[in-house]
Amino acid sequence: MAGPYFPPLEVAGQTLAFDHLEPFVLEMATQSRPNGVKIDVRFSNHCFSETFDAARHDETAVPVWDSPRLRVFCPIRYGLSQALPHILKGLPTAHVYQTPEANFLRIGVRNDGGAGDYRVFFRVKRGAGAGIDLKLFVESAYSLEPAQALAIAHMSKVRFAVLIDKTLKGEKLKFHRKR
Repeated sequence: MAGPYFPPLEVAGQTLAFDHLEPFVLEMATQSRPNGVKIDVRFSNHCFSETFDAARHDETAVPVWDSPRLRVFCPIRYGLSQALPHILKGLPTAHVYQTPEANFLRIGVRNDGGAGDYRVFFRVKRGAGAGIDLKLFVESAYSLEPAQALAIAHMSKVRFAVLIDKTLKGEKLKFHRKR
């Protein structure tokens, strides 16, 4: 049996596990696939780490490698990441936004009572195989203060089920940039 997807980290004398970020299969029905679609869901370490900055991080920062770049453990992202499985399991009935970088964004509610929203950035691809129809990879998830947040007013919104149907068919979504 393989080990955990992300090995535990030693942070300030405590061992932190990432059981909540284990890969899982999201199953849902869509218009073109009423009998269901199976989506392999996986996470990047960007869900619990941030870019290393020598001006902000000292020798106590816990390194997290994202080959070949050094990142460091972020306790805020780690805490917020506890909500990721719940947010992703809610995607079948949700709307998502296409970002200017052509990935997708789901906005969740912060689970720590802080200001701003919790943004989950992901990509969906075909070609999963072994009984899996699609792959969903969470590239990053973090919260920004409202003043820093990328405005969603100029992004196109789509139902997640439509995104899945289009991806299954190999079709691109046709977005019209809002001005």
